Amino acid sequence: MKSAEPLMSEQQASPHPRVSSVRLGRPDYVSVIVRLTSMELYKIRRRAMSKVLSLLGILATIGLFALFALIVLLMSRSGASADAINNFSEALRLPGSLTWTGQLLSTLGQVLIIILVSTIVGGEYTAGTVRLMLTRGPTRTQIFFSKVGVALVCIVLGVVGITLLGIISGFLFNLTTSITATFDFFSMAWLGHAVLYLLAIMLGLFVYAMMALCLSTLGRATAAGLAGVLTWSFLIEPLIETISYFGRGISGPVGSFFQSLPDYLIGTNIGVLVGNQEQYLISANAGLQAGGPSNLQALLVLVVYIVVFVGSAWWVTIRRDVTN
Repeated sequence: MKSAEPLMSEQQASPHPRVSSVRLGRPDYVSVIVRLTSMELYKIRRRAMSKVLSLLGILATIGLFALFALIVLLMSRSGASADAINNFSEALRLPGSLTWTGQLLSTLGQVLIIILVSTIVGGEYTAGTVRLMLTRGPTRTQIFFSKVGVALVCIVLGVVGITLLGIISGFLFNLTTSITATFDFFSMAWLGHAVLYLLAIMLGLFVYAMMALCLSTLGRATAAGLAGVLTWSFLIEPLIETISYFGRGISGPVGSFFQSLPDYLIGTNIGVLVGNQEQYLISANAGLQAGGPSNLQALLVLVVYIVVFVGSAWWVTIRRDVTN
């Protein structure tokens, strides 16, 4: 016993030095969220699913413009007129390559980001790791907003990366058509609308990502977020559009109510923001779309959706009992 006491005191007096790869970050609230977001990004990079989703996006982008180039080649061999070939091949050159890439992001990109967000949120409940995470040092709010942060980072990186890939792919495939690309359309105003166009696409993807986050949190499963958002996008919204169409035959306040329903749908308002900017990209003299919500109304409606989705998921996260 006597010989053990000096040994114990010696170990306490000389603790093991910290490994050089371990760095303690700043303990303030925002820095903890940033580190948690970095941790989530690291997990995403290590998962095979995220690599598969990235590969699908890359292959779809290259395949889209390869298809356009193939059709142009077939048109030229079939003796189509030069004007027809030139008009169709515009999809391979700016601004056509940008708008087609944007449409790909708004469709396939929506599905990919829904799968990703549903997995990073619902997967924690399925694997049971959410209990360990919520009982560690960071607060539940910090962990929750790290999920929101990683969704935003993935959307920004994905949109910028796929856009650059689409423009480069279109340019390279355009070389096979022997049609010279011109940049007469380019101006600082056009560049500004191009940036707003990409921001509108990012906002739309972020709304659907937050919807997936909310439903995955409420349902405690990946399938809840994935099935819920896809059902909303491809079933409920078209159904409401159909009801609105039949509402035109109803007079009075009831008919007006049914006709105004599409103005408050997610897809409609995203389409307004993206479509208005797309018109400027195609034609410098274009104006806003006739009818439908204004840009301000569309933006406010989408912000309300984000607040509802994020607020609901956050409230459930901080109140939920995860001990069972």
